[in-house]
Amino acid sequence: MSSRADIAAIKERIDVISVISRYVSLKKAGSSYKGKCPFHKDDTPSFVVSAEKGLWHCFGCGEGGDIIGFLMKIEHISFLDAAKRLAAEAGVDFEAGSEDGERERLRSAMNAAAEHFFANLRNEATGKRSREYLIGRGYKEDVWERFGLGYATAGWDGLKRALGPRFGEDRLVELGLLVRGEKGTYDRFRDRTIFAVFDLSDRPIAFGGRAFEGEPKYLNSSTTPLFDKGRTLYGLSWARSACAETRRAVLVEGYTDVLTLHTAGLTNAVASMGTALTQGQADLLSRFADEVVIVYDRDAAGSAAALRGMRILGNSGLAVRIARLPEGEDPDSVVRSGGADAMREALDRAVPFYRFYAEELRSRSDPSSIGGKERILEEAREFAADVRSLPLRQALAAELADLLDLPSEQILKEISRRSRRAVERATVLPTARRAPEEDLLVLLLRGDVQWKQVAGVLSPEEFSEENRPIAEALAETAENPTISELMERLDGESARRVSQYALASVQFDDIERAKDDALRKLVTLPSIERRIRELDEELVVSQEKENWDRYNELTLKRVALVNEKLARKGTHGNED
Repeated sequence: MSSRADIAAIKERIDVISVISRYVSLKKAGSSYKGKCPFHKDDTPSFVVSAEKGLWHCFGCGEGGDIIGFLMKIEHISFLDAAKRLAAEAGVDFEAGSEDGERERLRSAMNAAAEHFFANLRNEATGKRSREYLIGRGYKEDVWERFGLGYATAGWDGLKRALGPRFGEDRLVELGLLVRGEKGTYDRFRDRTIFAVFDLSDRPIAFGGRAFEGEPKYLNSSTTPLFDKGRTLYGLSWARSACAETRRAVLVEGYTDVLTLHTAGLTNAVASMGTALTQGQADLLSRFADEVVIVYDRDAAGSAAALRGMRILGNSGLAVRIARLPEGEDPDSVVRSGGADAMREALDRAVPFYRFYAEELRSRSDPSSIGGKERILEEAREFAADVRSLPLRQALAAELADLLDLPSEQILKEISRRSRRAVERATVLPTARRAPEEDLLVLLLRGDVQWKQVAGVLSPEEFSEENRPIAEALAETAENPTISELMERLDGESARRVSQYALASVQFDDIERAKDDALRKLVTLPSIERRIRELDEELVVSQEKENWDRYNELTLKRVALVNEKLARKGTHGNED
């Protein structure tokens, strides 16, 4: 596979505006260019391109990324094919051997990591707590080996000491097994039950780690040369035969849902490792199934990210149904309380996703009132703008007609119109609807604020699941990383978010104040206290190693956090 230096050289030399202008008519708009999006029906120019940042983003449909991602999407080609084309145009000597020696060394390192975690789990001294957790969930020893379970020890350098001399720290950082900090590298996964993620050839390519307490509950591998979360489905290597035989896949949220369904005999279950399903995952599923039954918990199923994923699946030609579980239940709990038959019954009762969507609209607005009808139609117009399938659009119109007691033909005409909110929508969410982390990411990705300015009181764990990969990439890269360096660490969904935040037109009167306001809202007392505990652990390690420079640096960070904690509590006494 090509080196990151080759990819960086391509992005640096290529004329982004020239390439995209072959497909989109662009006009200068301030420091950027605008045009009508080629990926959806765009009545008003909502497609923005920045030559300076090498990014594009559509603020109508949400697609975005770098120039390689654009060529992949517009030409329906692979990453390597897009990179080769652009390399030839940019004059970059691009060599892309898919299974060269370095790639094999990366695979060997991942295999060794999987064996290391498994050995930790079986170790009587280190793995006791993780074994008890797994057994308590009903996963006995035969399940551990069958599904690649393991344990990451609580120390900061267990895997580093075990594999570093053999494979080199740089390679382990590239695989997301180690994190590079200001004073060196340390293990990414610490004191977590480990779930190995496999490719379709049953080779480990990534890991997910579940904490016993604290946040984030689940920590996933970052994007690496072997792993792109946006093009991977957990459990597909075990489920593909059943999917191909039944032409149906059961899509759940996480690792334990997959394990529970498979051990119960429901072997066509896969997980998106989060609700933000991507086009790459939908394309992968369509190779093995014609129908997808989604089984998320109630809150997750109705989220904007999940609804967008359902639309992506429908646009990919897959029939999509939603299994509605009882309040407070998830697939794992349904099987444990009612057995496999209870889950099969829920799957058989699953409803088409357009019916589920209409019911979601009903739950938010009263369809019997004029105002409620208007709100439902406006939201449906925005949602349907990216439904490319005419039969699916007609089915949605028919469902809405029943809900609103209006003619189906008129509903179809209404939802085919461009949404007023989509037309009026600015290039970032309106101020009243932006989360503090979105403001902070806008500042960070535009270069107005550096990660080191917030790292003392903020960690990636404070960000939502959908934005956490971006924060992790910012924390793990060198000072003042380029957008290209960040993109290399992110999957397609996160890359789209980077393009959205980096190209946002939002303005701040006072950057320092905007940063402080975002931090004040984002960093909570529990997160400050957790960070203090983490620093205390690091201080002990630094003292044992007599690394006094690091010790002094950590002490200063701890003092800042303690002062912030006291300020939040409104006290001036000693720390509790």
